[in-house]
Amino acid sequence: MKKFILLICCSFWMSTALWAQDETDALRYSQTFTGGTARAMAIGGAAGSLGGDASDIWVNPAGIGFFKTNDLSITPLVHSLDTRATYYQTTASDSKTQLTLQNIALILASNSRRPSSKWKNITFGVGQNRVADFNQALYYQGTINTSPNTYSSYSDNYLITLANDQVTDVQTAESNYPFGISESIKAGLIGPAYNNNNQFIGWSSLPSEIIADGYALPQSKTQITKGGLNVFSLSVAGNYLDKFFIGAALNIPSISYQRDETFEESNPGDSRSPLKYYDVYNYLKTTGVGVSGTLGLIYAPVASLRLGVSFQTPSYYSMHDTYYTSVTTNTTDQGTVSATTADITGGYLGDYSYNLTTPIHFTGSASYVFGLNNPDPQSVKGFLTADYEWVNYSRAHFRFDQSNPSDIAQQNKTNQTIQQLYQAGSNIRLGGELKWNIWAVRAGFAYYGNPYAASSQNVNAHQTHYSGGIGYRNKGFYIDLTYVWSTWNNQDQPYYVIQPNSLNLPSPKPALWKAHQSQIVLTLGWKI
Repeated sequence: MKKFILLICCSFWMSTALWAQDETDALRYSQTFTGGTARAMAIGGAAGSLGGDASDIWVNPAGIGFFKTNDLSITPLVHSLDTRATYYQTTASDSKTQLTLQNIALILASNSRRPSSKWKNITFGVGQNRVADFNQALYYQGTINTSPNTYSSYSDNYLITLANDQVTDVQTAESNYPFGISESIKAGLIGPAYNNNNQFIGWSSLPSEIIADGYALPQSKTQITKGGLNVFSLSVAGNYLDKFFIGAALNIPSISYQRDETFEESNPGDSRSPLKYYDVYNYLKTTGVGVSGTLGLIYAPVASLRLGVSFQTPSYYSMHDTYYTSVTTNTTDQGTVSATTADITGGYLGDYSYNLTTPIHFTGSASYVFGLNNPDPQSVKGFLTADYEWVNYSRAHFRFDQSNPSDIAQQNKTNQTIQQLYQAGSNIRLGGELKWNIWAVRAGFAYYGNPYAASSQNVNAHQTHYSGGIGYRNKGFYIDLTYVWSTWNNQDQPYYVIQPNSLNLPSPKPALWKAHQSQIVLTLGWKI
């Protein structure tokens, strides 16, 4: 019965706390990177036509057709991300460091036993690769410094929702909105307003009273995210006359994402208000598993030139969210009071299942290899390689519960926002290697285009990655070490004010933030 009551409650409260599935999530799970071995990351991830690296499983599976022997590799990675955010001319920073398993792969090469066969070998590959990392710490603070009639509060949506739903009963509001409103009532943040005749005239909040006195509230947001997008793949490739390499892969991507988000507002000096500060904590855990396929081809018209093309189908995900909210107030008359979703629902958390489809990836690539025919082991050998990848981020879309009209309406609204907000992006990856005897040095560059449409963006969110590394290969063992430096801009919307609203309040401007990321990547590999 309590579970049924929670589901009924969820239909009332449709803020971002409940509708965690939005355009930001669509981009997060659509914007992926090549990852792979330290060697592949050292050359900017440009592994689309080169062949002979375990990373080919995920970029262009035709590349594993170059393997003549079995190969096992494992790649751990140390990831450090610093963020610096500006919100209404106030700047703050945060950082996070994480150790992860970037890649593990096994290549099994089967050479033809018939000298006359045009198929020189069939190669199988299996492994797991991290193509997106969600570990990040973001913090910003500021005070809305526009005209007083545009001051807003995070809690305004609570008042707007109650007014739109025409709720006049305190008990209804205190029990039917378990993702912010009900907790705020229990914590004393919002409450009913009455006239001199003790008649209900609406809802009020402590922050709205401070704003009515002409003050803007200092605001801050702390957001800690964890997890990643990992892809498990089974691949096969064939080598035809050492000229055509054809490959395919079955991919099982899995998503693990956790977000701990706290938004705080404080009293700027209004002595008439008992409020000192309050904060709203939102927890979200998203898991998902999907399926996609990759087809690839590499053509080597001459030994020194390789041309590649690969196509990854859309990824189809089954997703599940778990979430809850807590509200804490600190006032001069009541001290500190807290309430959580579990207090409203009898211990149940919010949960929702849905589907997500992310867009196709198309990659074209070329490599030039030199020094292949020189038998002197001390001679310099190497290659230059380049990839071009095209991804239309506006093609991502959600599918919510089709039995609920409000879910369908929200689904259509979210998908329309995705189409308007995002655009197709061009990603360019370049790299090269110089090798003599058992040593190699590498360098690379990658540019990931801005996913935001020009008509909708407040920031150019393209990414640049600079990389370099060294490698050692001898007697069936190899070790590669790579450093990658990345930088990009992005934005974070602290909250949206429901539109239209009787208060005529706009949403605040987004916080603009810049990220600097360092990655130290190590691959250990064996010919087996």
